[in-house]
Amino acid sequence: MSGTESQNSSKREVLLKTVSTWDNEKFGSLNIQKPEATVLKIIIDPGEALPAHRHDLVNIAYVAKGTLTVIADDGQQITIRQGQVLPELIGKYHYGRNDGAEPVELIVFYLGEQGTPLSVPRE
Repeated sequence: MSGTESQNSSKREVLLKTVSTWDNEKFGSLNIQKPEATVLKIIIDPGEALPAHRHDLVNIAYVAKGTLTVIADDGQQITIRQGQVLPELIGKYHYGRNDGAEPVELIVFYLGEQGTPLSVPRE
């Protein structure tokens, strides 16, 4: 192998490419004047449910560990497992629940207007 050649064994896999949330609502046009990206690591213990909340920005959750069930106000639900990705609901109340025996570890990517809350709790 010459000095200009390289051996590259990297691999890539598309985990998600979508134009909609998990309930098939289109993202629509994003009019973001001052974009802000945030990445959170969220751990949900076995038997724990997050409080009902909504998101007013685009966010995508990657399940690093465990299994999570997400339940929307209209009764729709989806279960995502380790290695899966979920485009979360926008503007609709929902919550996540860990029915498993191990903690759920999520890496959540948010993109929206600077200063927009990442989630809004139900009042």
